[in-house]
Amino acid sequence: MTTQYPIPVRYVLYSHYPEGKDFDSYKPEKGPAELERVKSLVQHLPGLRGLLTWPGYEGLLVLFYAPGFAECLDGIAEGKDEETLLEIPRLRFASAVQTYLKQLLEKDRVFAPRLRFVTPLDLQKIFGRMKDWKMTDQLRSWFVGSREGGKYDSPKTVEAIVRLRLLGSGIPVFRLDHDVLFRGEDNWDKKNLEFSSTIGTCLKAYEKRRDSSNLSSFIFSASYDHQSLRNHNPLAKKDEIFSKWSRAFATRVFPALPVRRDLIARLKSKKAKSKYTWQDYAVESFSQSLAHKFFGLDENHKVSTKDGIGRIGAHPTAAVISGAMLYLSDGAILDLPPFSNFRLNVSWIDDHLKYCLHRELRHLSRRNSKAYATETRYDPLLGHARLDEVIVQKARDDVRNDLPEYLFNEYLPTLLWGTVMDAWITRDPLLKYRPEELSARDCKSFSKILRKRESEAVLPSALQKALRENDGPGSTERDSLEKKLLNAALERINEVRNQWMKLTEDGVDTFASIWAKGEVGSYFRLTLKYPGICVPGFPAGRRITNFDHIDRHLFDGLKRLVEDAIKYIEWTLKWPTIVQVLRSIEQGTLRTDLSFDLETVEHEYS
Repeated sequence: MTTQYPIPVRYVLYSHYPEGKDFDSYKPEKGPAELERVKSLVQHLPGLRGLLTWPGYEGLLVLFYAPGFAECLDGIAEGKDEETLLEIPRLRFASAVQTYLKQLLEKDRVFAPRLRFVTPLDLQKIFGRMKDWKMTDQLRSWFVGSREGGKYDSPKTVEAIVRLRLLGSGIPVFRLDHDVLFRGEDNWDKKNLEFSSTIGTCLKAYEKRRDSSNLSSFIFSASYDHQSLRNHNPLAKKDEIFSKWSRAFATRVFPALPVRRDLIARLKSKKAKSKYTWQDYAVESFSQSLAHKFFGLDENHKVSTKDGIGRIGAHPTAAVISGAMLYLSDGAILDLPPFSNFRLNVSWIDDHLKYCLHRELRHLSRRNSKAYATETRYDPLLGHARLDEVIVQKARDDVRNDLPEYLFNEYLPTLLWGTVMDAWITRDPLLKYRPEELSARDCKSFSKILRKRESEAVLPSALQKALRENDGPGSTERDSLEKKLLNAALERINEVRNQWMKLTEDGVDTFASIWAKGEVGSYFRLTLKYPGICVPGFPAGRRITNFDHIDRHLFDGLKRLVEDAIKYIEWTLKWPTIVQVLRSIEQGTLRTDLSFDLETVEHEYS
């Protein structure tokens, strides 16, 4: 696609577009046109065109398509060129989808330059230039965390590349989840995908922060629609209520679902099996009071500082959200690499935890800055990192048909790792709350914490020391740090276990409570990797005092989490080298660059 003049750009959107089951269904002779996920993307293109070409608010969308991501990084480490990498089936598939979209849009000279469909092969142009094998050999572990495969947050690491290439351009990059921008039948026939006002407001928030002399590095995001929960309609149907709660928060509500034997029996019934699904179960069993308790909300949706997810993890109504127009300033993206080297899926690792780490390292402006007011009037676009009035909608989060296995083997462990990392990064939970939410007594404690110049939390204090001395921990320091991380983890696991064991109502347990108490086997006959927090038979009322009490597989995961936290310090010290490599490439030669022109680049560099 050749453009005669530079295209006007006010912003860049970044998202990862998942392939779903398309790779398994792909037949090279038929091409990708009829694949389910590809068809869905194509159906959204007219609305996306309207959004990105909106007069005065023109933008770009960088859409990362990840099939073959890990294999590509391995190939780069082995010195393979692009032609050789294309022999890998997943990379060849991703390239075929990219070519199909290019051909589909090649006659649209207005829209085509604004949709940058990026595959892992585009990374070869960046890292294939590196000659230091010690660096390239670590690319996979840094970017996708393991040799076994990527994590759900791995594709978001490419967002850091997009941001670094645009440093100094004055063009903000907003990250959002694909199911916020592409919501299927909810918005594919809507003008601008119903997203233009969101972008306009986020641009204002960015410009206000950019132009403020009292703000340096900053991070902010929009919100999911938790405010709709306040509009209680006594006549609302159960599925409407459950849908609202499913879309309200970044943390899913599923762990708070009651475990009802009568409805589980209905699921197993041969008569009902074909008609009654876990989606039906969730809607019928859902309890708003249990959901309030899980998130730590009172009836007025005020967040408790004593209980709930906010105490042990991300503040449900104030923490930044990676999938909701997350913005990181230039300083923030230069200071720290993504949390991409972790081998486990960890809740909040790319938003809340990253924000808290920046906060603990004193990268962000103090919360009492005068920048948070315009004249004498409070400015909602400057007041908090989470923009309360900017709401983005998520696609409906349908309940999976393997709900119990998913919760016990995937989501609850992922949530537990997030709570552990939260304890490593934020020593006092009060720091996660807004001052107006605190009592007078808590406000005094809050002010004392803010006056301290260095973090007392385990991970940021070790990272501060490494950055100050430009050297990672030695063997003795490493052993000491590992012990501190494990001790902090043990305290947090006890806290999580105690909170979730109490997540019951009128004698009815929840998925979280039976997992915390080790009673999953009383309700489900499942072969699980993670049947509970503790070893079988460990009393629910007894405190965990050593790691022998923790389920073996969970403890193995915890050890990996500790190892990766220490390696993140080393990754941070290497980050400036990666930044230099990325910034050294001529502007306009990468598909994510504002001035990229495919035909010119292919001609000049062939």
